[in-house]
Amino acid sequence: MLPTFIYERLPSLYLLAAIAIIMLSNQPLLWFAGSLLFIAGAAAWMMRSSYRRTDLIIFPSKRWLQPEWLYEAQPFIWLGLGVVLSQLPAPSALMALVPCLWACRCLWARHHYRRHAHGLIAHLRRDPARRRLHRSLR
Repeated sequence: MLPTFIYERLPSLYLLAAIAIIMLSNQPLLWFAGSLLFIAGAAAWMMRSSYRRTDLIIFPSKRWLQPEWLYEAQPFIWLGLGVVLSQLPAPSALMALVPCLWACRCLWARHHYRRHAHGLIAHLRRDPARRRLHRSLR
């Protein structure tokens, strides 16, 4: 079993390794491998974040067009866009900084607001059936 310190940082390490592979390589096969590692890190981060979410997931009326999986994946889409833009020639590579900074801000906010929740009350808050019931009552 991995120590908690290492286990908690694995998705971040996957993402950083993927970005390094994509940015430092010139071969399409390495870009593909980096993309797969990026997707694995993003998926691990989203699963952990979703599990640790303690609030009820209620879709506001203004977010009816955006499914939950897209909401969860948005920071990683922005980060991926920034990495792709950074591969362009020098003047346009500066544009890559904007989506990367926005993605980091979103990830920081989610990390800050989603922590481990202990106990029965926290489990009931995360219960998907309860969320669906609450959504259907609206």
